[in-house]
Amino acid sequence: MLNPRQKFLIRALTAFVLALPLATLSSKAAPPAAPTFNKDVAPIIDRHCARCHGDGQLASRIALTTYEGAHERAASIRAMVASRAMPPWPADPARSLKFRNDARLSQKDIHTIVAWADAGAPKGNTAPPPSVTQSSDGLALFQNRAPDFVVSLSGDVHIPAEGSIPYVTVFVKVPFSDDRWIAASETKPTNPAVVHHMALTEVALPEAMTPTDAERTAAQLGLPTSAFIKPAVLTPTHPPQPDMLSIYTPGSGLETYADGSAKLLKGGKNMYVLFNIHYQATGKPEIDRSRIALWFAPSPPQNQLFRVNGAGETILANGHELLADTPGAKAEGTHVAIPPIPPFDKNYELIGVTAYLEPVTLYQFHPHAHFRGKDFTYSVVYPDGHEQTLLTVPHFDHRWQMAYDLETPLKLPAGSKLVVVAHYDNSATKMHNPAPEKSVYFRAMNQSWDEMFTPFIQYSIDSPSAEPLKIAAVTGCLAQGSAHSWSLQQASAPVTAQTQGTTSAELNKAKDVPLGHDRYTLDGASIFGPAALTGHKVAVKGVLLGDRGAPRLNVTSLESIAATCAP
Repeated sequence: MLNPRQKFLIRALTAFVLALPLATLSSKAAPPAAPTFNKDVAPIIDRHCARCHGDGQLASRIALTTYEGAHERAASIRAMVASRAMPPWPADPARSLKFRNDARLSQKDIHTIVAWADAGAPKGNTAPPPSVTQSSDGLALFQNRAPDFVVSLSGDVHIPAEGSIPYVTVFVKVPFSDDRWIAASETKPTNPAVVHHMALTEVALPEAMTPTDAERTAAQLGLPTSAFIKPAVLTPTHPPQPDMLSIYTPGSGLETYADGSAKLLKGGKNMYVLFNIHYQATGKPEIDRSRIALWFAPSPPQNQLFRVNGAGETILANGHELLADTPGAKAEGTHVAIPPIPPFDKNYELIGVTAYLEPVTLYQFHPHAHFRGKDFTYSVVYPDGHEQTLLTVPHFDHRWQMAYDLETPLKLPAGSKLVVVAHYDNSATKMHNPAPEKSVYFRAMNQSWDEMFTPFIQYSIDSPSAEPLKIAAVTGCLAQGSAHSWSLQQASAPVTAQTQGTTSAELNKAKDVPLGHDRYTLDGASIFGPAALTGHKVAVKGVLLGDRGAPRLNVTSLESIAATCAP
């Protein structure tokens, strides 16, 4: 027997159901409309694919920005997207920090593309929305606007069909009398097939002297061109280095800078943007006219960005530290001669070490190598000794060399040390390896069949200090502690060093330094292979940390100078 309240609820529910449209009562809801190219897929391609698969871009032979091009390859697009093979994202997310330019598609975008392909790749009736990433001239849009200034080569560069092509250097005059702050930039060739990479710097020349005059005068006087052509912007680190305005590699594109940061373009009477371009032959004559597009910030930033090779201070090859005064041509961007990769070597290792004597903030990593590049890992050793992996690229591919922009810029306290580890594969199984039977050299102005070790970084100095930390040089007895920790016993008094690496002359001098009574904890020493040197008398350099009662060194150089540690 229903009570009055139950009867009331039944009558109300019945009236509600009778008032519903008939379609609502159907046991089967109408299937959702299939995604169309114009409405749903084109915006995804614009955001994630157009900068490579658009007209005139790196992968323009596989054009995806038109319906005809995408429809023809719908099955392939579906497979590549569903497997996450495209868009390329070489970083290992499980062993890297988060990056704000992460190119991977969201699961929603993947579902949209898969559903579109499964429905027969329909075009749709609506017009596709205008691009928010590419302008009509092939340059990027930043904040939906065209660049403020474009620096272009003054004429076409003609590339021969075959052979070794010397690096091309071109000077383009900066027309501004005042400084400009760069909020975004895009460096790109008009013919991506022939450009392996290019590096742009800004340089200053003496008043009324042209680049040709400077080069001719330097040659006549037997001087390097740096006597007259000087970097316009230097880093405030010790020692100072030229700031690299921009780097282009296949896979890099529009570069935007984190809020509150920008790069400096100096104004003046005789300032030039210097293009240094590595061209490669394709088997037929080619033409290129590279350019850089700039978007300016309305006011000076809180942080000025600097770009340098993150492995220029200390380099180890297969576990052996390279001495700065070893004879041989210095590898590009470094202070050392890097030994060649032997024939058929599958795992040649290079490690670069750079310590920071002042607080810095890291914004970007950009690993660069050639055919034999195998993997890259960036990590940091903090002043308290703990280590953190920042970026891991387990399968480096010279055809796709991205810059990785940190989602949250990483602040490093003074005394931190950046460590970059790279491996190279010169075996016959390495894709595109032209000659595994040959040694591979690291030199200046390297060709594609040579190699490079240039793990670029972009950073700012947080608070320039009048008294930065010091690099100290000490000698003593290497001892192993618990949990793979290392210390220096019977150590000499610290001596301030000017460089983070070392030379054979310094090691010869260190042999005569008597043992002392100090003890140092050695941070980040494992990369120097200390297990084989236990009990040796060693010469060590590193950032001097801690107080007098418990001093530590974040190690930048560790070399044996005697197999025993007798007084």
